[in-house]
Amino acid sequence: MATQYSDEIPTNPFELTEQMIHSTFEKIIRIATERRDQLLVHLFDMKQDYLRKENTRKKQLADLEKMIQQFNETSIQENEIVKFQEEQMLQTRAKIQKYEKETPVPFPSFNSEGVDSLLEQLEKLGSIQEIAGLYRNKTEPMRRIGKPGREKGELNYPYGLALDGDKIYIADTGNNRIQIFSTEGKFIQEFGKEQLNTPHGIALYKEWMFISDGELNAVLKFSKTNYKLIKSVKEGVSFPHGLTTDTNGEVLVADSNNNRIAVFSSDLEYIREIGKDKLRFPRDVKINNNNIFVLDNNEINNIHIFSKSGDLLKSFLELEDGRGLIYMCLDLCNNIIISDCSGNSINIFTKDGQLIHKIICNIPTGIIINNNFDIICANCSDNVINIY
Repeated sequence: MATQYSDEIPTNPFELTEQMIHSTFEKIIRIATERRDQLLVHLFDMKQDYLRKENTRKKQLADLEKMIQQFNETSIQENEIVKFQEEQMLQTRAKIQKYEKETPVPFPSFNSEGVDSLLEQLEKLGSIQEIAGLYRNKTEPMRRIGKPGREKGELNYPYGLALDGDKIYIADTGNNRIQIFSTEGKFIQEFGKEQLNTPHGIALYKEWMFISDGELNAVLKFSKTNYKLIKSVKEGVSFPHGLTTDTNGEVLVADSNNNRIAVFSSDLEYIREIGKDKLRFPRDVKINNNNIFVLDNNEINNIHIFSKSGDLLKSFLELEDGRGLIYMCLDLCNNIIISDCSGNSINIFTKDGQLIHKIICNIPTGIIINNNFDIICANCSDNVINIY
Protein backbone atom coordinates (compact mmCIF):
# COMPACT_ATOMS: atom_id res chain seq x y z
CA MET A 1 0.00 0.00 0.00
CA ALA A 2 1.50 3.31 -1.03
CA THR A 3 1.57 6.20 1.46
CA GLN A 4 1.08 9.87 0.82
CA TYR A 5 4.10 11.94 1.73
CA SER A 6 4.36 15.60 2.45
CA ASP A 7 6.09 17.79 -0.08
CA GLU A 8 7.57 19.96 2.65
CA ILE A 9 11.34 19.68 2.29
CA PRO A 10 12.92 20.08 5.73
CA THR A 11 16.32 21.69 6.02
CA ASN A 12 17.67 18.42 7.33
CA PRO A 13 14.95 15.69 7.41
CA PHE A 14 17.36 13.22 9.06
CA GLU A 15 18.10 15.36 12.06
CA LEU A 16 16.48 13.98 15.19
CA THR A 17 16.85 15.56 18.59
CA GLU A 18 17.29 13.44 21.67
CA GLN A 19 14.33 15.25 23.16
CA MET A 20 12.02 13.94 20.36
CA ILE A 21 13.23 10.36 20.74
CA HIS A 22 13.10 10.53 24.55
CA SER A 23 9.53 11.85 24.45
CA THR A 24 8.43 9.02 22.17
CA PHE A 25 9.82 6.27 24.35
CA GLU A 26 8.51 7.83 27.58
CA LYS A 27 5.06 7.29 26.14
CA ILE A 28 6.00 3.71 25.20
CA ILE A 29 6.93 3.08 28.85
CA ARG A 30 3.59 4.37 30.06
CA ILE A 31 1.44 2.29 27.74
CA ALA A 32 3.63 -0.66 26.80
CA THR A 33 1.93 -3.21 29.09
CA GLU A 34 -1.64 -2.48 28.00
CA ARG A 35 -0.67 -2.21 24.33
CA ARG A 36 1.57 -5.30 24.27
CA ASP A 37 -0.66 -7.45 22.03
CA GLN A 38 -1.32 -4.61 19.59
CA LEU A 39 2.37 -3.82 19.34
CA LEU A 40 3.12 -7.49 18.61
CA VAL A 41 0.69 -7.42 15.69
CA HIS A 42 2.49 -4.37 14.26
CA LEU A 43 5.85 -6.01 14.77
CA PHE A 44 4.77 -9.20 12.99
CA ASP A 45 3.40 -7.08 10.11
CA MET A 46 6.74 -5.30 9.90
CA LYS A 47 8.50 -8.65 9.87
CA GLN A 48 6.47 -9.75 6.84
CA ASP A 49 7.32 -6.49 5.11
CA TYR A 50 11.00 -6.94 5.78
CA LEU A 51 10.87 -10.55 4.52
CA ARG A 52 10.25 -9.19 1.02
CA LYS A 53 13.52 -7.35 1.05
CA GLU A 54 16.85 -8.87 0.05
CA ASN A 55 20.33 -8.63 1.53
CA THR A 56 20.06 -5.01 2.64
CA ARG A 57 17.19 -5.91 5.01
CA LYS A 58 18.61 -9.03 6.66
CA LYS A 59 19.98 -7.18 9.65
CA GLN A 60 16.66 -5.41 10.26
CA LEU A 61 14.84 -8.77 10.12
CA ALA A 62 17.15 -10.17 12.77
CA ASP A 63 16.48 -7.13 14.97
CA LEU A 64 12.73 -7.56 14.60
CA GLU A 65 12.89 -11.26 15.46
CA LYS A 66 14.87 -10.39 18.57
CA MET A 67 12.26 -7.81 19.59
CA ILE A 68 9.39 -10.28 19.06
CA GLN A 69 11.20 -12.91 21.13
CA GLN A 70 11.71 -10.39 23.93
CA PHE A 71 8.03 -9.54 24.06
CA ASN A 72 6.96 -13.22 23.98
CA GLU A 73 9.40 -14.64 26.51
CA THR A 74 9.80 -11.89 29.08
CA SER A 75 7.49 -9.80 31.18
CA ILE A 76 7.57 -6.10 30.42
CA GLN A 77 9.13 -4.40 33.41
CA GLU A 78 10.07 -0.76 33.56
CA ASN A 79 13.80 -1.41 33.74
CA GLU A 80 13.59 -3.63 30.62
CA ILE A 81 11.77 -0.87 28.71
CA VAL A 82 14.40 1.68 29.73
CA LYS A 83 17.09 -0.63 28.38
CA PHE A 84 15.04 -1.17 25.23
CA GLN A 85 14.74 2.63 24.89
CA GLU A 86 18.49 3.13 25.01
CA GLU A 87 19.12 0.39 22.45
CA GLN A 88 16.50 1.75 20.07
CA MET A 89 17.87 5.29 20.30
CA LEU A 90 21.24 4.02 19.08
CA GLN A 91 19.68 1.83 16.36
CA THR A 92 17.46 4.66 15.12
CA ARG A 93 20.37 7.03 14.77
CA ALA A 94 22.34 4.36 12.90
CA LYS A 95 19.46 3.71 10.50
CA ILE A 96 19.07 7.42 9.75
CA GLN A 97 22.76 7.76 8.93
CA LYS A 98 22.65 4.65 6.74
CA TYR A 99 19.59 5.61 4.70
CA GLU A 100 20.71 9.21 4.36
CA LYS A 101 23.58 7.86 2.26
CA GLU A 102 21.68 5.11 0.43
CA THR A 103 18.40 6.64 -0.70
CA PRO A 104 17.64 9.66 -2.91
CA VAL A 105 14.09 10.01 -1.60
CA PRO A 106 13.09 11.82 1.58
CA PHE A 107 13.42 9.98 4.87
CA PRO A 108 10.25 10.26 7.00
CA SER A 109 10.65 12.48 10.03
CA PHE A 110 9.92 11.11 13.49
CA ASN A 111 7.89 14.10 14.58
CA SER A 112 5.09 12.68 16.75
CA GLU A 113 4.69 10.64 19.90
CA GLY A 114 3.14 7.25 20.59
CA VAL A 115 3.58 3.62 19.61
CA ASP A 116 1.25 3.76 16.61
CA SER A 117 2.93 6.76 15.00
CA LEU A 118 6.39 5.32 15.62
CA LEU A 119 5.47 2.04 13.92
CA GLU A 120 3.81 3.91 11.07
CA GLN A 121 7.03 5.81 10.43
CA LEU A 122 9.06 2.58 10.52
CA GLU A 123 6.68 1.02 7.99
CA LYS A 124 7.12 4.04 5.72
CA LEU A 125 10.86 3.50 5.83
CA GLY A 126 10.48 0.15 4.11
CA SER A 127 8.03 1.32 1.44
CA ILE A 128 10.12 4.37 0.52
CA GLN A 129 13.13 2.19 -0.21
CA GLU A 130 11.09 0.11 -2.68
CA ILE A 131 10.05 3.00 -4.93
CA ALA A 132 13.03 2.91 -7.28
CA GLY A 133 12.70 -0.87 -7.51
CA LEU A 134 9.04 -0.56 -8.50
CA TYR A 135 9.97 1.57 -11.48
CA ARG A 136 12.98 -0.52 -12.56
CA ASN A 137 10.64 -3.43 -13.29
CA LYS A 138 8.66 -1.35 -15.80
CA THR A 139 10.00 -1.95 -19.30
CA GLU A 140 7.09 -3.18 -21.45
CA PRO A 141 3.36 -2.36 -21.26
CA MET A 142 1.36 -4.83 -19.19
CA ARG A 143 -1.84 -3.72 -20.98
CA ARG A 144 -2.94 -1.54 -23.90
CA ILE A 145 -6.16 0.42 -24.33
CA GLY A 146 -7.74 1.40 -27.65
CA LYS A 147 -6.58 0.92 -31.23
CA PRO A 148 -5.94 3.17 -34.26
CA GLY A 149 -8.97 4.57 -36.05
CA ARG A 150 -11.81 7.08 -36.00
CA GLU A 151 -14.72 5.02 -34.69
CA LYS A 152 -15.84 4.86 -31.06
CA GLY A 153 -13.14 3.20 -28.96
CA GLU A 154 -10.46 4.01 -31.56
CA LEU A 155 -7.77 6.66 -31.24
CA ASN A 156 -6.01 9.09 -33.53
CA TYR A 157 -3.10 10.98 -31.99
CA PRO A 158 -4.10 10.65 -28.31
CA TYR A 159 -2.70 13.43 -26.16
CA GLY A 160 -3.67 14.52 -22.64
CA LEU A 161 -5.00 12.08 -20.02
CA ALA A 162 -6.91 12.30 -16.75
CA LEU A 163 -7.78 9.59 -14.24
CA ASP A 164 -11.04 9.49 -12.26
CA GLY A 165 -11.30 6.31 -10.19
CA ASP A 166 -11.56 3.47 -12.70
CA LYS A 167 -12.13 5.82 -15.66
CA ILE A 168 -9.49 7.22 -18.02
CA TYR A 169 -10.32 10.44 -19.90
CA ILE A 170 -8.37 10.71 -23.18
CA ALA A 171 -7.90 13.80 -25.35
CA ASP A 172 -8.33 12.06 -28.72
CA THR A 173 -6.73 15.02 -30.46
CA GLY A 174 -6.74 13.78 -34.05
CA ASN A 175 -10.43 12.86 -33.76
CA ASN A 176 -11.37 16.22 -32.16
CA ARG A 177 -13.04 14.63 -29.13
CA ILE A 178 -12.69 13.25 -25.62
CA GLN A 179 -13.09 9.53 -25.08
CA ILE A 180 -13.64 7.72 -21.77
CA PHE A 181 -12.44 4.17 -21.14
CA SER A 182 -12.37 1.99 -18.06
CA THR A 183 -8.92 1.19 -16.71
CA GLU A 184 -9.50 -2.34 -18.04
CA GLY A 185 -9.88 -0.98 -21.58
CA LYS A 186 -13.66 -0.94 -22.07
CA PHE A 187 -15.03 1.98 -24.09
CA ILE A 188 -17.55 4.07 -22.09
CA GLN A 189 -18.32 7.38 -23.80
CA GLU A 190 -17.25 9.98 -26.36
CA PHE A 191 -18.11 13.69 -26.46
CA GLY A 192 -16.95 17.12 -27.61
CA LYS A 193 -16.84 16.68 -31.39
CA GLU A 194 -18.95 19.77 -31.97
CA GLN A 195 -17.09 21.96 -29.46
CA LEU A 196 -13.45 20.83 -29.73
CA ASN A 197 -10.85 21.11 -32.44
CA THR A 198 -7.50 19.91 -31.04
CA PRO A 199 -7.99 19.07 -27.35
CA HIS A 200 -4.69 18.84 -25.50
CA GLY A 201 -5.06 18.76 -21.73
CA ILE A 202 -7.74 17.46 -19.33
CA ALA A 203 -8.25 18.22 -15.65
CA LEU A 204 -11.08 17.12 -13.36
CA TYR A 205 -12.70 18.81 -10.36
CA LYS A 206 -15.85 17.51 -8.64
CA GLU A 207 -18.58 17.22 -11.30
CA TRP A 208 -16.70 19.19 -13.96
CA MET A 209 -13.90 18.66 -16.43
CA PHE A 210 -11.67 21.34 -17.93
CA ILE A 211 -10.13 20.93 -21.38
CA SER A 212 -7.50 23.01 -23.18
CA ASP A 213 -7.72 23.31 -26.96
CA GLY A 214 -4.55 24.54 -28.66
CA GLU A 215 -6.08 25.41 -32.03
CA LEU A 216 -9.11 27.14 -30.57
CA ASN A 217 -6.87 28.94 -28.05
CA ALA A 218 -9.49 28.18 -25.43
CA VAL A 219 -10.13 26.55 -22.07
CA LEU A 220 -13.51 24.80 -21.92
CA LYS A 221 -15.61 23.57 -19.00
CA PHE A 222 -17.81 20.48 -19.43
CA SER A 223 -20.15 18.60 -17.12
CA LYS A 224 -18.99 15.14 -16.05
CA THR A 225 -22.64 14.13 -15.67
CA ASN A 226 -24.08 14.85 -19.11
CA TYR A 227 -20.87 15.86 -21.01
CA LYS A 228 -22.39 19.19 -22.06
CA LEU A 229 -20.36 22.36 -22.54
CA ILE A 230 -20.88 24.81 -19.68
CA LYS A 231 -18.47 27.61 -20.55
CA SER A 232 -15.40 28.42 -22.64
CA VAL A 233 -12.75 31.12 -22.34
CA LYS A 234 -10.74 32.28 -25.36
CA GLU A 235 -9.64 35.77 -24.39
CA GLY A 236 -6.13 36.03 -23.01
CA VAL A 237 -4.83 32.49 -23.64
CA SER A 238 -2.64 31.42 -26.53
CA PHE A 239 -1.91 27.75 -27.24
CA PRO A 240 -2.99 26.46 -23.83
CA HIS A 241 -1.55 23.01 -23.20
CA GLY A 242 -1.43 21.03 -19.97
CA LEU A 243 -3.66 22.05 -17.07
CA THR A 244 -4.55 20.95 -13.56
CA THR A 245 -6.96 21.82 -10.74
CA ASP A 246 -6.28 22.73 -7.14
CA THR A 247 -8.23 21.41 -4.17
CA ASN A 248 -10.08 24.74 -3.95
CA GLY A 249 -11.25 24.48 -7.57
CA GLU A 250 -8.74 26.84 -9.16
CA VAL A 251 -7.72 25.84 -12.69
CA LEU A 252 -4.02 26.28 -13.57
CA VAL A 253 -3.27 26.36 -17.31
CA ALA A 254 0.09 26.14 -19.07
CA ASP A 255 -0.50 29.18 -21.31
CA SER A 256 2.40 28.30 -23.60
CA ASN A 257 2.60 31.20 -26.04
CA ASN A 258 2.10 33.72 -23.24
CA ASN A 259 4.99 32.21 -21.24
CA ARG A 260 3.01 31.85 -18.03
CA ILE A 261 0.67 29.79 -15.90
CA ALA A 262 -2.79 31.34 -16.08
CA VAL A 263 -4.99 30.77 -13.02
CA PHE A 264 -8.79 30.69 -13.30
CA SER A 265 -11.60 30.03 -10.86
CA SER A 266 -13.76 26.92 -11.29
CA ASP A 267 -16.17 29.23 -13.18
CA LEU A 268 -13.30 30.11 -15.55
CA GLU A 269 -12.96 33.66 -14.27
CA TYR A 270 -9.38 34.89 -14.64
CA ILE A 271 -7.60 35.36 -11.28
CA ARG A 272 -3.87 35.84 -11.75
CA GLU A 273 -0.74 34.65 -13.57
CA ILE A 274 2.37 32.82 -12.35
CA GLY A 275 5.90 32.77 -13.78
CA LYS A 276 5.53 35.40 -16.51
CA ASP A 277 9.15 36.53 -16.16
CA LYS A 278 10.53 33.03 -15.47
CA LEU A 279 8.96 30.77 -18.11
CA ARG A 280 9.72 30.44 -21.83
CA PHE A 281 7.23 27.88 -23.18
CA PRO A 282 5.43 25.99 -20.37
CA ARG A 283 3.86 22.73 -21.51
CA ASP A 284 2.41 21.23 -18.34
CA VAL A 285 1.60 22.13 -14.75
CA LYS A 286 0.82 20.10 -11.63
CA ILE A 287 0.15 21.14 -8.03
CA ASN A 288 0.71 19.25 -4.80
CA ASN A 289 0.76 20.45 -1.19
CA ASN A 290 0.75 24.11 -2.24
CA ASN A 291 3.75 23.66 -4.54
CA ILE A 292 3.25 24.26 -8.26
CA PHE A 293 5.42 22.15 -10.61
CA VAL A 294 5.87 23.52 -14.15
CA LEU A 295 7.43 21.70 -17.11
CA ASP A 296 9.05 24.42 -19.26
CA ASN A 297 9.87 23.29 -22.80
CA ASN A 298 12.37 26.06 -23.58
CA GLU A 299 15.78 25.81 -25.25
CA ILE A 300 16.96 24.10 -22.04
CA ASN A 301 14.11 22.16 -20.50
CA ASN A 302 13.49 22.87 -16.86
CA ILE A 303 11.27 21.87 -14.00
CA HIS A 304 10.30 24.94 -11.97
CA ILE A 305 8.66 24.79 -8.55
CA PHE A 306 6.61 27.82 -7.51
CA SER A 307 4.70 28.64 -4.36
CA LYS A 308 0.97 29.27 -4.71
CA SER A 309 1.67 32.97 -4.38
CA GLY A 310 3.92 32.77 -7.46
CA ASP A 311 7.38 32.85 -5.87
CA LEU A 312 9.97 30.69 -7.67
CA LEU A 313 11.28 28.19 -5.13
CA LYS A 314 13.51 26.00 -7.28
CA SER A 315 14.53 25.22 -10.88
CA PHE A 316 16.32 22.05 -11.97
CA LEU A 317 16.72 19.30 -14.60
CA GLU A 318 18.06 21.29 -17.60
CA LEU A 319 17.78 18.60 -20.30
CA GLU A 320 19.27 20.17 -23.41
CA ASP A 321 18.52 17.20 -25.66
CA GLY A 322 14.93 16.73 -24.48
CA ARG A 323 13.15 19.35 -26.57
CA GLY A 324 10.07 17.15 -26.83
CA LEU A 325 9.19 17.18 -23.12
CA ILE A 326 5.46 17.87 -23.14
CA TYR A 327 3.65 16.23 -20.21
CA MET A 328 4.42 15.21 -16.65
CA CYS A 329 2.78 13.78 -13.56
CA LEU A 330 3.69 13.31 -9.90
CA ASP A 331 3.54 10.08 -7.93
CA LEU A 332 2.64 9.82 -4.24
CA CYS A 333 6.20 10.70 -3.22
CA ASN A 334 6.45 13.66 -5.62
CA ASN A 335 8.75 11.80 -7.98
CA ILE A 336 8.31 13.38 -11.42
CA ILE A 337 7.38 11.25 -14.46
CA ILE A 338 7.95 13.01 -17.80
CA SER A 339 7.05 12.02 -21.37
CA ASP A 340 9.80 12.90 -23.86
CA CYS A 341 8.25 12.47 -27.31
CA SER A 342 11.39 13.49 -29.21
CA GLY A 343 13.57 11.23 -27.06
CA ASN A 344 11.04 8.37 -27.33
CA SER A 345 11.12 7.69 -23.61
CA ILE A 346 9.33 8.02 -20.29
CA ASN A 347 11.72 9.37 -17.65
CA ILE A 348 11.23 9.08 -13.89
CA PHE A 349 13.08 11.60 -11.71
CA THR A 350 13.13 12.26 -7.99
CA LYS A 351 11.80 15.67 -7.03
CA ASP A 352 15.44 16.77 -6.79
CA GLY A 353 16.11 15.83 -10.42
CA GLN A 354 17.89 12.47 -10.04
CA LEU A 355 16.99 10.00 -12.78
CA ILE A 356 15.51 6.78 -11.35
CA HIS A 357 14.45 4.93 -14.49
CA LYS A 358 13.82 5.33 -18.22
CA ILE A 359 11.20 3.43 -20.25
CA ILE A 360 11.56 3.27 -24.04
CA CYS A 361 8.28 4.34 -25.66
CA ASN A 362 7.78 5.60 -29.20
CA ILE A 363 6.39 9.18 -29.13
CA PRO A 364 4.80 9.27 -25.66
CA THR A 365 2.50 12.20 -24.93
CA GLY A 366 -0.03 12.43 -22.07
CA ILE A 367 1.00 10.65 -18.88
CA ILE A 368 -0.66 9.92 -15.52
CA ILE A 369 -0.01 7.55 -12.61
CA ASN A 370 -2.34 5.84 -10.14
CA ASN A 371 -1.85 5.08 -6.46
CA ASN A 372 -0.42 1.65 -7.31
CA PHE A 373 2.42 3.30 -9.27
CA ASP A 374 0.98 2.09 -12.60
CA ILE A 375 2.10 4.52 -15.32
CA ILE A 376 -0.57 5.25 -17.96
CA CYS A 377 0.84 6.89 -21.09
CA ALA A 378 -0.58 7.90 -24.47
CA ASN A 379 1.42 6.53 -27.42
CA CYS A 380 0.97 8.68 -30.53
CA SER A 381 2.97 6.35 -32.75
CA ASP A 382 0.72 3.32 -32.21
CA ASN A 383 -2.43 5.31 -31.30
CA VAL A 384 -2.99 3.38 -28.09
CA ILE A 385 -2.76 3.96 -24.36
CA ASN A 386 0.00 1.92 -22.69
CA ILE A 387 -0.18 0.89 -19.04
CA TYR A 388 3.15 -0.01 -17.36
